[in-house]
Amino acid sequence: MFGTKLQSKTLDLRYNEMWNDWDGMDEHQSPKEFTHGNLVLSWKNINVQVKQTTQKFFQPSQTSYKQILHNVSGNVQCGNLLGIMGPSGSGKTTLMATISHRTKGNFEGELLLNGQPISEEVMIKISGFVPQHDISFDQLTALEHLSLMGNLKVSRKTTKIELKEHIDKIITTLGMAKFLDTRISFLSGGERKKIALAVQLLNDPPILFCDEITTGLDSYSAAHIVNTLKGVARMGKIVICTIHQPASGVFGKFDDVILLSNGRLAYQGPVTMVNQFFKKFNYECPNMFNEADFVISILNSEKKSVKENVMEMCKLTSTDQQTNLNYDFFNNQTIFDTQNVKSLETLKPYWLTQFSLILSRSIKCFVRNYKNNLIELGTIWFLGIIISAPFSNLQLDTKAVQNWEGFWLIFVINFVFHFSYSAIGIYQVKFSIVHREVHNKVYALSAYYVSELMIVVLWIMVKILFYCLSAFWIVGAKWGSLHLLVFYLLALAAFSYGSLLSAYFVRLENTMIFATIYDFLTLPLSGAYLSFMSLPKLAYSLRYFSLFFLGCETISVLFWEKIKVLPCVDITNCLDSGKAVLNKYGYISSNLYSDMVILVLLSLLANIFGYFSVLKKMKKQPAY
Repeated sequence: MFGTKLQSKTLDLRYNEMWNDWDGMDEHQSPKEFTHGNLVLSWKNINVQVKQTTQKFFQPSQTSYKQILHNVSGNVQCGNLLGIMGPSGSGKTTLMATISHRTKGNFEGELLLNGQPISEEVMIKISGFVPQHDISFDQLTALEHLSLMGNLKVSRKTTKIELKEHIDKIITTLGMAKFLDTRISFLSGGERKKIALAVQLLNDPPILFCDEITTGLDSYSAAHIVNTLKGVARMGKIVICTIHQPASGVFGKFDDVILLSNGRLAYQGPVTMVNQFFKKFNYECPNMFNEADFVISILNSEKKSVKENVMEMCKLTSTDQQTNLNYDFFNNQTIFDTQNVKSLETLKPYWLTQFSLILSRSIKCFVRNYKNNLIELGTIWFLGIIISAPFSNLQLDTKAVQNWEGFWLIFVINFVFHFSYSAIGIYQVKFSIVHREVHNKVYALSAYYVSELMIVVLWIMVKILFYCLSAFWIVGAKWGSLHLLVFYLLALAAFSYGSLLSAYFVRLENTMIFATIYDFLTLPLSGAYLSFMSLPKLAYSLRYFSLFFLGCETISVLFWEKIKVLPCVDITNCLDSGKAVLNKYGYISSNLYSDMVILVLLSLLANIFGYFSVLKKMKKQPAY
């Protein structure tokens, strides 16, 4: 037995069931159809620089520019799956963002579709983009998210039956049936990538860009995704993907590949010719070794001799003669008719339809986030109890005047702080998702803004009841509907102010600095710290910019105005009525309704300016 000679065997994955799932189609199958015509996307001598600013405290900031891409040229025709590969920092994502017009950064060079320049507006309309880091509302199920995007992206002339059939076809193609009813937050990376891909396929774009589509996936999931994309390409679409280091067997699924090194083009051509190209420089991939890993190891090598060879590859590939040869090869293609763009445009749903769909999504996300909502209610209820506990069972006499005013002051201060600061981070949390969707013209920003505002308006009502009623009961204050209305208007104004800061400032640190300065300037104007009668008229009028003052004056007027007589203990220092208390603190009874109107106006203005601040942010490039 020990003398038996062992024979080496090679595992043939072609007979393995998993490989059949990977393969799934005839490798040499020609495109089945050209729904959008015979398209060729070309780019020539692309150069990209990024601006870098170094901030200094006592010196002017320094600005420098870093070159990301150097004279990169290439092309891809419909029916082919193109992979862009290279080491980290080689410029893969920058090239993808540039040729897809998903970046606002200035670039030099030509970007053409069938030999004609293509604008950002046209490219956005005719292409889909699957980002590396997919972001979505995790509270939705996969089917809910897909159905919502279908109703928003597909033409409004499409019937519900047609839309359902279209979605079912995409679900079957991508193999999504098993996790349709699962919330997105519970899905794996591969499943989330499939959802992002399905969303981009909803409006059947002729060009599809996928950034790092296999990153973070296991070999099987990565191969299945790439195989699916190849099937999409075979339907007559242009499909371009950036890939980092694909697993063995996945690299060969691409038709063509672009290899980048330090922002330079090292190779573009068929995947099957990569080995032959590297053999010219005496690099040959060992047997049973991952070809993609081998290529990346050479492009990323720190050895001087290897670096010199890689630079020579880039020079050979990027010569004017080679660039023009590759570029002119496609110049005889049919010119892309601009009328085709109009045929690709869909009739977006009406604004009310968009609003109802986005509102439905917002409600689902809010309700399913019930644990955080319950914690928030419990927190504000506990806060109300803590604030009011030291003032329990206050009496209505001269001695208790200071205690009553102290209670209202502390109550209003914490009230304003809670609602304003709870809104400060609102756009930092959801902005990236909405930014991308609005930038891709999935729906109007106003539809989202109004839907979120409606939920906030209703949620504040609930929080007011938890915050106020328990505190009023502990203190022994009589309350009515007008008291709750005043606190509601104050809460709405505070929340609107906080959301305005969140919308206006990009960095959370700047938001907090401004909010702190505002609090320090306006808190003394609440009426408890300064005598308004001693202030100049100009400074006196500034009190209407203080939410603390508006809150203290309105609630003090409501409380003290009805108290006609107060028992006096010390006749020499006696506040014998509610009117006398108001006069002492500089509050005017006749200002009650004007203060309430000011709170309403502040809320309206803050929300209007907040909307335009968000709209201004939308003009910047979203994170892809």
